[in-house]
Amino acid sequence: MLPKSIKIAELVKACQAFNSRYGEMERVLWALAERSREDLLRNEYSTVVEEFVWTIKSWWGIQGVRREMKQIAAEALLRLEWRPDLSVQCVDHAENGESFAIQRVGDLVQELQKLGALRREWSLASKALHWLLPWRIPVYDSFVKRCLRLPSQGDPKRAYSQIVHWEYDVARRLLTRDERWLGNLEPKSPFRALDKYLWWKEGGERDTAAVVKDPWRVIRRIESRI
Repeated sequence: MLPKSIKIAELVKACQAFNSRYGEMERVLWALAERSREDLLRNEYSTVVEEFVWTIKSWWGIQGVRREMKQIAAEALLRLEWRPDLSVQCVDHAENGESFAIQRVGDLVQELQKLGALRREWSLASKALHWLLPWRIPVYDSFVKRCLRLPSQGDPKRAYSQIVHWEYDVARRLLTRDERWLGNLEPKSPFRALDKYLWWKEGGERDTAAVVKDPWRVIRRIESRI
């Protein structure tokens, strides 16, 4: 059974602790996401999108993703529909938020497989879309599932659906009470804050991910090619 609620004080504490350790990495990922979104809106294949996808894979430890997936993922993202209004900074949108998130991630998983992915990449797909559309797409991964008491095995689409509905419900309820839990670090999205909280609570506080010493190196590498 999914937990019914979380305390705002605990959420704030976890997000602050996460940001104090990984804040510069978050800033770089947000810069990469913004640049990638611009290229996707122009419908242009981009090595920036490749770097964005691979940085997510590398920094957040998505296991079993082959090197060629950076090109495959960039092409798969380009096959999705991109509109400026999808980036609106609001949980309640004209389209049903929960249905959109589940469908969008599922569509990307399918496109990845069509282009050569050997498995259903729900973690990679959700994390890439989460950063591109942080006000709309929650993250799917093993930490989130464990923290929400979901089975480690089983249908990933069903598990992701449960994650999405839980996070949307929590976000809507907490946003009516207080917004300080969103923090000061962009993107100030409820789903980014909830992902930090769930990851930190499930084991992140025990140093399960390395801190990149020079996260801006990836940005310098991209800029050197321009």
